Amino acid sequence: MNSEEEGLQIGNLLRTDIGNVLPPEFISSLLAMFIVIVLVFVIYFKGKKYGPFDKPKGIVNAAETLVEFAENKVSELMGKSFLPFTGYVIGLGLYIFISFLVGMAGIPNPIVIGDDAILNSSWLFKPLPNPFTNLAFPLSIALLTILLIQYYGIKYKHAKYLMKFVSPIPFIELISMWIPMLSLTLRLFGNAFAGFCLITLAYYALDGIAGGFGLVLGPALMPIAHAYFDVFDGLIQTVVFLMVTMLNIAQEGPEEEAIETTQKITKLSVEGN
Repeated sequence: MNSEEEGLQIGNLLRTDIGNVLPPEFISSLLAMFIVIVLVFVIYFKGKKYGPFDKPKGIVNAAETLVEFAENKVSELMGKSFLPFTGYVIGLGLYIFISFLVGMAGIPNPIVIGDDAILNSSWLFKPLPNPFTNLAFPLSIALLTILLIQYYGIKYKHAKYLMKFVSPIPFIELISMWIPMLSLTLRLFGNAFAGFCLITLAYYALDGIAGGFGLVLGPALMPIAHAYFDVFDGLIQTVVFLMVTMLNIAQEGPEEEAIETTQKITKLSVEGN
């Protein structure tokens, strides 16, 4: 990516005429969501073929294992009152992890809208990037976490939850409430963007060997880099994002479960240090 393309990408983040600008990260995000939706329908229709006493196999068995694992983690980290939250956790986790895989796959971008939308466009048919290399996408799912924190706080604590915005120091909570969103956003964006930069530098380094002949080493060397920066790092970031989301939301749950969650957060912090 040359300096002109970088300038175009950064400038697009500040534009409001969304109908004329369609970032490739947006297409990556749509593709990841489409894959999740397809998986859901495939599992649903395959699952209907099994009777109540049949042992599931293949993708249905994997789905049941995932749901059972997610329910156990939600119950353990958030409390039994949050078990209906399991579906959101699974959907969000699949979206984040598949987004990393989409960025690794190098799928050509088939759509360009706007000023650069011509057949020889510099963006057309370029590999679709990981959507989280664009700050807007980790920010959007982190914003969902903030909205859910407020929703469950009002649901379980009612007026007592709203009182923290005016007591003991008025409106200080209106500032601190955004800290989880910034933490989640910058962690996900930072790791995704760092991996993208390192992978790109590795390809440039191979391209610079012997006038481009170094790229023949790509199939032997780059799968290792992609396995770490896309697959392994994607899995780690998915787990971290989900755990932090669940713990932050659980603090606003029923009083006894919120106390248990606070103790777990303290324990994790001590172990992390």
